[in-house]
Amino acid sequence: TTQPTLSYCSVDHHTLTLQAVEKSIEIGYRRPGLVIDDSIDRLVQRRFSAGYLIGQQNLLQKDRIPAFLKSSDSPAGLKAFSDWLLRYKPDVLFTLYNLTIHWLEELGFSIPNDIGVMQLEWRPTQPEIAGMHQRNDLTGEAAVDMVISQIHNNERGAPNTPRSTLISPEWRSGTSVSQAKAIQGD
Repeated sequence: TTQPTLSYCSVDHHTLTLQAVEKSIEIGYRRPGLVIDDSIDRLVQRRFSAGYLIGQQNLLQKDRIPAFLKSSDSPAGLKAFSDWLLRYKPDVLFTLYNLTIHWLEELGFSIPNDIGVMQLEWRPTQPEIAGMHQRNDLTGEAAVDMVISQIHNNERGAPNTPRSTLISPEWRSGTSVSQAKAIQGD
């Protein structure tokens, strides 16, 4: 929150997306694309798109793709996604949603042969989908530690100096990305 600004614990969404871009480049992708709903990005103060934009600084200008921020489970959403995909031709996608995978399949793409997919919130129920493990368990532990500290220090109300504790993500490999992707030429 910003009015008032409160102390908080969270996964580091900026680092998470930056590391996803860096990992995709490391394994050979050259045109990563971010697929996320604008309302989710705004909810985390645009940390997803900020990490994505910073990560793109290591790419050639011609390989920098604007984020797709219009995810909606509707025919219009699929059409907008298809148009974006055909226009920018990403070779790997970062997303929070299984919907993106369903759209790719519906459009006839083979994962990872035609395009790679990385979840920005890796799920143990889908270990085949590579991505960034947000480590929400550690975030919860840090939040409890923060509350205990506030209780011990008799802190009440909005703090004079709000603190943030950010938990770093962890890469999880999966078959949804090519681990030996050849570097694509012009």
